Amino acid sequence: MRVAIANFGDPVMAGLDYEASWATHAKPPRIAVPSLFDQPHDWGYHIYALGRYLINQGIADDVEFWDFAEQRSTGYHSNGILRVIFHNTDDVQAYLDRYGYPDLYVNHGSGGQSILDLLEGRTFRVHVPALRVGRDRNGNVGAECYLVDSEEFLDERSMMYIPVVNTRALYPTGADKKWDFVYLAACYSGKRHDLLVQAARETGLSGHLHPVDASELDLAGTSITTSRFNELDVQYLLNASRIAVYAGDITSSPASMWECVAAGLPIVVNENIRGGKHLVVSGVTGEIASEAEFGDVMRHVVAHRQRYAPREYFERHWDTLEVLESYVRFFQRMGWRASDGDLVASM
Repeated sequence: MRVAIANFGDPVMAGLDYEASWATHAKPPRIAVPSLFDQPHDWGYHIYALGRYLINQGIADDVEFWDFAEQRSTGYHSNGILRVIFHNTDDVQAYLDRYGYPDLYVNHGSGGQSILDLLEGRTFRVHVPALRVGRDRNGNVGAECYLVDSEEFLDERSMMYIPVVNTRALYPTGADKKWDFVYLAACYSGKRHDLLVQAARETGLSGHLHPVDASELDLAGTSITTSRFNELDVQYLLNASRIAVYAGDITSSPASMWECVAAGLPIVVNENIRGGKHLVVSGVTGEIASEAEFGDVMRHVVAHRQRYAPREYFERHWDTLEVLESYVRFFQRMGWRASDGDLVASM
């Protein structure tokens, strides 16, 4: 069985003859797929994990990851998943004409709406809308079932989405604390670093921003440090901080929020975030805060962080293997079948 998982960015317009290009293409030889936890922490673990799980369980034979970029390519990631980089929808169609349609397609984000349509009637489609744009704003459309991150969109063909975490790579260590808070988010408007910087000024709390260049923000009057992408190890940053924060509003259930809680940090989350509030269990994994009270809530959680139990709650309710198994069973209930017409083997 063949599985495709996608997280599409913006398409690239080019005048290539994609049919001719794929006609002479040969896929690279397969590489061994490591076990689900036998990888260091890296971007995209929550996206790749389902594919690796399906291979490890003997359900899938081939798993691919699809995206758009300027440079087209096919090559294996170290996790054993084939990365196929396209220009646009026409490029994907030519690839499908060459290699056939996948049996299961899992689409992350609204960038893959056109690919969902392309696969209609050919592939069992799962849509994970995340930050909803375009037609996704109106509800669940374009797939056989959905993983959603807000109860607003929960219906009979959807279940709540949990971004799984490599809990063997991210965990509490009891290391000395260097900062009061850490914020794992690139710097752009929807992530609301402005709100966090103001809260830090008002409270005097120390913090670290990653991945952020210090020149992107006015940090005068704060005790905030920064690091660029790959400059510092995320596991170190988490274990050197007392709490985590997520100040973003135009964002939806980013995986880094879940990683923070899995690493044992209680988290303070902006009440205006679009999705992911189901991560926050008040008094246990963290707190939801209004913008006006964001700094005060941060100060409270820092002062009382020993009363919270984020890691323990995470392990009981969002165990990585159990979450992935629940997805497979959900897909089965929604009608997912293997290419030979039989139900996918029970887990």
